[in-house]
Amino acid sequence: MNIIKTNWLNIVGVFIICLLYVFISSLLKSATVVQAVFGAFLLVCAYGMMFWGGFIIALLILDLLLIVQNQNNLKTKLLIEWLIISGPFIYWTIKYDEWIFLVAVITFLITQFSREKDILAASR
Repeated sequence: MNIIKTNWLNIVGVFIICLLYVFISSLLKSATVVQAVFGAFLLVCAYGMMFWGGFIIALLILDLLLIVQNQNNLKTKLLIEWLIISGPFIYWTIKYDEWIFLVAVITFLITQFSREKDILAASR
């Protein structure tokens, strides 16, 4: 179960980068700093609630299915997990022209491979 705890890196990393993306986008659209902060939190936390729920559940299920029992070919498994989870978000980026999904997908890829050493340490 220590491997499941390594998901904090994905969750926190994607959350912070999405928050920064929305904050900066708001400032560039002539919002005040207060409006940008409030809007970023509202968008990422409230509007993104379905995203976060699906993201966390998918992470937990795929970790249990792919990684917890066997850490062989870990990079490949992390990439497969990223592809499965990111697929819908890449589609939404294209369909709805919402670039925050692409920001989340790229950040998720970076944090996914960053947690590799944590997974190997947790499995010892």
